[in-house]
This record gives sequence, structure tokens and C-alpha cells, in this order.
Amino acid sequence: MTRDSAEVSLAGINKAFGGRMVLDNLDLDLAGGELLALLGPSGCGKTTILRVLAGLETPDAGTVRISGKDMTRTPVRERGIGIVFQAYSLFPHMSAVENVAYGLKVAGTSPGKRTARAKELLETVGLGEHAAKFPAQLSGGQQQRVALARALAIEPRVLLLDEPLSALDAQVRVHLREEIRRIQTQSGTTTLLVTHDQEEALTVADRVGVMLNGRIEQLGSPQEIYQRPRTPFVSEFVGAVNRIPALRAGNEVTVLGHRMPMSNTAPELLAATGLEALVRPEDLSLLAQSRGEGIVSSMVLRGPTTSVVVEHAGSSLRVDMPSHEAAGFTLAQRVEVHTRRSSVLVDAERAA
Repeated sequence: MTRDSAEVSLAGINKAFGGRMVLDNLDLDLAGGELLALLGPSGCGKTTILRVLAGLETPDAGTVRISGKDMTRTPVRERGIGIVFQAYSLFPHMSAVENVAYGLKVAGTSPGKRTARAKELLETVGLGEHAAKFPAQLSGGQQQRVALARALAIEPRVLLLDEPLSALDAQVRVHLREEIRRIQTQSGTTTLLVTHDQEEALTVADRVGVMLNGRIEQLGSPQEIYQRPRTPFVSEFVGAVNRIPALRAGNEVTVLGHRMPMSNTAPELLAATGLEALVRPEDLSLLAQSRGEGIVSSMVLRGPTTSVVVEHAGSSLRVDMPSHEAAGFTLAQRVEVHTRRSSVLVDAERAA
């Protein structure tokens, strides 16, 4: 399944619908063979990027290049792109193997070769024994695997995945995203995944782009996006955070009695009358203390971890810790809350 991986470049892309700017001078590059996930709220423009790259939408300005060639106005069929949508879109009157072989049939591949290729791909996605079944005889997860195999059958230079797992239940989603990553790595196909599922993006992608209002707020490795968010929006959209009152002195703040540098120092923050530190639940720790300012108000078991909620100085703070450690705390217990951060992202204090 390996073939030359295509580099993708979108430069200066503008796209408006009904006078509303959906993509605003957007630049995005994909290295050959990488899987890049676009993450963001509904309406942020991530699906429009996918449609512009596929040729389903023409940008108002900017260029689309695949392997260095300008494809901005090239028809969809000539771009060498495979697409898997949220809806499986399988032909109901065709078997699984016929669905997978359809693109090869259109391309004029001989019957023997296209059937052999389709069966090979169904084996790859774990559906070899279901080749003769029709879509109505397959589960949702199996149908989505057939759709993935069909997209890969034509050996696309670029694979586009548009919310491919959102219609599936949680357990199937986890298994299938692991399969997608395995197959993508094996094939070496440059892949763009559009999703609103943060866990999905963080677990399968080489890089993640977080979008807001037609722009990319931050682009980086999953570790960078989660552990070193550059903006309050990225911090709060990707994972859980606590907003904790912070006292500023120059470019430093005091949070829970601990003084540390601010990781963002935009002028509007330095001019704000009140600041809040954004700290992830796992970056807080608890110490049993009879005179502590915090009081344990609830405990939520999440399997290997437990979320301990502490009422502290008018705020409810979530502290995530290994469940065996959380077992040492009880409801209504007084505790001290500490942060493990050496620097912290801050935001202007929200109005009550």
C-alpha cells in the first residue's frame, strides 16, 4: 500500500459564504505521509478547509498545491484524493468487495485485479470474511471500515477524513481510530482528519491544528497543544482546566500561594484589573491539612484516575489524581491545594 507521499500546501486561503468570512487568509502545510488533525468548534472553518483541498469548494483567494503542483481549480477527480465522510455513503446494492472495488472499476482496472485489490484491503481493515455482505448486513463500524478501504483502493495521494467516527458508539470509535492510524502509517498516505473530538485528535495525529473563527489558533504536536497551549481558548477547548484567581506582579503571578512566570504576556492581560490562571486538573495536588483553605466537596471515579472537587476561596477546583491516592481523602476533609506548574497561562478574569 506504500506509495510516494504527497506534500500539501494551502496558502492565503480566503472563503466567504453569504458575506461571512469562513476562512481568513489561512495557511496550512502537510508534510508527506503525516496525519494532521484539525480540531475546533462547529463553524470554525475546519470542514471548509477539507472541502477546499478536495476541490468541492473553490477559494475566493489563495492557492492549493499538492506535490508542488497548483490544484486550486483542478477538478475533484484529477486531484488524486480519497475522502471518507461521516456518512458511510456505501452503495446498498453492492457487496463490501464491490463497494471497495468501485473506484478501480471507474479507473478501468481489470476485473481480476480490482477484485484482488479490494479483497486485500478488506483483509487490511479486518473485514476479509465479510467481503460478500451488503451494507445492511454490516454494523456501523464495519461500514465505516469499508468506506475507508474504498478510499484507499485508488491509492490516493491525499486522504481526507471528515468526522469519520462521530456516528459510532464510544467503544467502536476507540478501536476504529486505532485502526485508521495503523493503516495510515502502513500506507504512508498524507492524511487530513477533521474532528471535534479532542481525544481522537490527540491520540492519532502527528500534528494538531486548533481552529477558531477561520484561523488556526495553534498548530503543533499533540503534546504541545495539550501541555503548552498558547492561548486561553486552546487551553480550555483541548482538555479540562481550572480558572484560579491570580495576583500579578510584573510578568509573574501568584497562584495558590506559589509565584511563577506568566507564559503569555499580551498587553491586554497586563492591563487587566483581574487575572485568572488556567491550570489543568492533573497539575494540582492535595495535602491533608486540618487548617487548609480547601474542603473536599465531591469525588468522581474515572477508572484509574479520580477527580476530587475542592471548594477553595470561592472557587470549585478539580484535582485529578491516581485513584489509589484519592482513596486517602474523604468528603468534607480540609486540604491544601498546590500547583505543580513552573509557569502558567493566564486570562482576564471573567465577569461573575
